[in-house]
Amino acid sequence: MTDTAEDSLTERQQYWLQHIKACEAAGVSSKAYADSRGLCVKALYSARKELARKGVLSRPSRHKFQRVEIFDSTPIAEGLCQIQLPNGVSVSIRGDVGSAILTQVLTVAASLS
Repeated sequence: MTDTAEDSLTERQQYWLQHIKACEAAGVSSKAYADSRGLCVKALYSARKELARKGVLSRPSRHKFQRVEIFDSTPIAEGLCQIQLPNGVSVSIRGDVGSAILTQVLTVAASLS
């Protein structure tokens, strides 16, 4: 019988691992999961970091890139940008929008299901 990283976890680490797996299975944010169960979200994040350091969980990538496909190069309207996200959400922006606002809008739109 071989030992796995999970076999060497303390009882407390196993407790947090169960919550982290349940959170991922639920498909909700860590904050929403913690709030719904009366947990401290900071403790959940700390446990996730520690478990990743131990090799039990994979380290999350900080940036997720999406493949961009241009379906139609016909201009829609001057100054209008339309973005179709993989989740089916379409974002239309007209005019000059700063990168911080665009990032925020696309992050929210990408999280919608």
